[in-house]
Order: sequence, then C-alpha cells, then structure tokens
Amino acid sequence: MTEPAPSRIDDACDSANRRVHVITYGCQMNVYDSRRIVQVLGAQGWVETGDPAMADLVLVNSCSVRDRPEQKILGTLSRLLPLKEAHPGVRFGVCGCVAQQHGQALLDKVPYIDLVFGPDRIADLPAILAATEDGRRESRTTLDAPSDYSFLDVDPSVEPGPTAFLTIMKGCDRFCAYCIVPYVRGRQVSKAADRVLAEVQSLVAGGVREVTLLGQNVNAYGKDRPGEPDFPSLLSRIAAVPGLDRLRFVTSHPADADDRMLDSFGALPVLAESLHLPVQSGSDTVLARMRRGYTAAQYLERLARVRRACPDIALSTDFIVGFPGETDAEFDATLRLVETARFDSMFSFKYSPRPGTLAARTIDDVPEALKAQRLARLQAVQDRITIQRMARYLGREEEVLIEGPSRDTRSGGRGKAILEMQGRTRTNLTVNLPADIPIREARGRLARVRIDEVLVHSLRGTVLAWEAA
Repeated sequence: MTEPAPSRIDDACDSANRRVHVITYGCQMNVYDSRRIVQVLGAQGWVETGDPAMADLVLVNSCSVRDRPEQKILGTLSRLLPLKEAHPGVRFGVCGCVAQQHGQALLDKVPYIDLVFGPDRIADLPAILAATEDGRRESRTTLDAPSDYSFLDVDPSVEPGPTAFLTIMKGCDRFCAYCIVPYVRGRQVSKAADRVLAEVQSLVAGGVREVTLLGQNVNAYGKDRPGEPDFPSLLSRIAAVPGLDRLRFVTSHPADADDRMLDSFGALPVLAESLHLPVQSGSDTVLARMRRGYTAAQYLERLARVRRACPDIALSTDFIVGFPGETDAEFDATLRLVETARFDSMFSFKYSPRPGTLAARTIDDVPEALKAQRLARLQAVQDRITIQRMARYLGREEEVLIEGPSRDTRSGGRGKAILEMQGRTRTNLTVNLPADIPIREARGRLARVRIDEVLVHSLRGTVLAWEAA
C-alpha cells in the first residue's frame, strides 16, 4: 500500500507569491546566510514558509565541517522526494559549504537536485532560479576573490526577534590541518567597520536588543584591512551604540585571542559574559599536528586572563578526538585540560577526514571504536563539570532577555498545559518561565528572574520584576 502524496494547496490559490522553505544545518553563519536567502528572494516576491509541503522551492543550507552533516543533507532531501514526485514543479536546491565543496558533482550524483550554489552566490539566487526554469539544472560555486567580494546588506525586517546575527567577516586564513572552512568559505575578508557599525544601528532601530557578531575566525577581524579598526576596537565602537543591550561574538581562534580582546569582557558592560574559544585538544603534540598555533599552557593562560577580567564568564569550547596519530597519552592530556579549564559546556566530535585538507593526506589510524570510547569518556568528564558549574545559578537573580514562547510544555492540573515563555541569561543559558504577562508583550523585554530550578542545560525561574516599558 503506497502512502498518499503530501498535501499542497493548488498554485492557483496563491499565484501571486511563490514560497520557499529553507532547512539549515551547521553553524550560526549558515543561520545568518539562510536569512539572507529569504531577504534576497523576498525582494523578488517570494514568501518564506515553514512547511515544505507548501513550498515551490526547498533549499538545504549545508555544512561540511564533518562527514555526518553531509549525510544528513542527502537524507533530508531523500525524505522530501515524495513532494517532488507529487509536484514536479517544486525545485530542490543545496547551498552552503557542501554545495561549494562538491558543486556540479552534487548535481551529477543526485538527479532530483535542481540547483547548487555556494555561500558567496546568495545574491545570484534570482538568476540561478531563472536558469533552472523548464527543468534545467544549475551549479554556481566559484569563490569570490577578496577584491571582488561584496557583503549583502542587512535587512532588519527579516530578523525573527529581539536577537540577531551579523556577519562581520567571511573566510579564514588559518588553514588548520583538519578544517575545510578556508576551502569552502575562502580567504578572510572583513567588512568595513563603518558599515558594521551602521548595520548594528539599523538592527537596533528595528527592535533588536542583542547582536551576535559572526565570522569563521571572528577575532581576526580587520587583519586584512590595514588602517581599519581591529577586533577589540570594533567591539568598543559597537558597545557605544545607544539601545544595544547585549553584544556577543563567535567563533574565536585562541591564537588570535589577544589580551585586549580578553580584557574587553571586563571593560565593556554591553559585552555578554559568554565566550566560545575552541581548543580542539589538550595535547601539545596533537595541537602542533593540527596546526593550531598555540600550546595547552598558552590556551589555559588565555582562560585565566578572561576570568580575571570577568570572573563569572561562561566558557565553552570544541574538541576533536581521534585525530590521526592520537595516542592514549595525548588523549589523557585532553582530559587533564578539561579538568583544569572547567568549561561550562563543550561541543565534542570524532575526527573525520575532510577531502582536500592537510590531515586528509594522513592515514586515519585511530579505530572508530576507540574514537567512540574516547568521546564518551571526554563527554562524561564534561557532563560532571557542567553539573557542578550549573549549580551556581540556583537561587541567583539573573537578567533574562525574553525571546518568545518556550519550546517546552509543562502540565498543570487536570492535564492542562501551562503556557511558558523562554529567554536567555547574559551567560547564554536558556531560562523557561511562567508567562505572567502575554508573551507578545514580554518578547524583547528584559526581566529580573529568580532561578528556582537547575536542569541539565537550562534553567527554570520566576519573574521578579520587568524593566520599565
């Protein structure tokens, strides 16, 4: 028995607006790029839909940092294939880093994909769609040279709430041995500081209260623009924008995390107490093979400096286990660094070779079973530390920026659901709260909250006071 075709309103019912559904995998930069896709198509009369069954165009914004996200993309499109079979006019596209990496080969491999375009080709999307009319297929993935690159303007109207991402640079010049980013995102290009400042002002004028600055190596900002402000100077300029309540940035490279940047956490009140600083390994020999440009001791010195500037800062990091040649002793060094650093949270992964990188030329000699075992041990250590770090919030009063309705549902008496809202602390923890005022009124406001319950990775609390409306 065959399953019924997915339902879809007839095109004649809404012929004035074509609909696009964007599925996003990967980092915050991809989230930002997806908003730019919606922005570019919106200028052409397209409307975003959250339901792929209602879409005329389905785009998967892809990540190629590891092998598993690549497989997710193909799996997602395969699951959505019945949409295309039922409605042949629906076009499927892949964008982002996997698209940039594979280009035409992706079209050749997957016959039901209509278009492929890289991160630098978002502005070309209307032309790409025009080229795919009448069943034609198109791939555009060439990286722009720095002299040719032009950042898309920011449109505050497409930002979904009181928080917003803002790209201030693209690409990376570090070429870590395992990393595909310089090959799919290109070399570093920084946006002009005056333009960044104007875009922050525009976002704030549009109702945004928290801005997160984005870059593959964000704290290297300005190194490709002699005479322009460097990253700490840019932070100082942005922090002075009236109406901006919180400022964040990701992702930083430890080798570019200089003293001025770290000290900014104590000098700029608007800079939220949260720093993601990927270390990748606790072994100096592994770090050298990774071409990271620092030692474990130097990394720990950076953590000590930022904690002196901001004692309550929440620190997160990334680790890769099973890098080629990793010995038991080298892995034990990673465990020791975690015990010393006491991160609030961690993102950790098994090494997977990325084609074209330096590490991919080396034999992937750590068995998968051993990688999995090491990953489990590492995560168990961090889980224990996270529980200890989270405990400090119980009973504290925190400033929470309300973002909207909670994703969680709590049951009240007689099986009724309790309506809750959700926000974030300055240390970037999710807090769920009873909705004591309508959520539409609460969204975008700051509340003073007492933390009543500490969960694994989130908090629950009670509003004590609202900021003046």
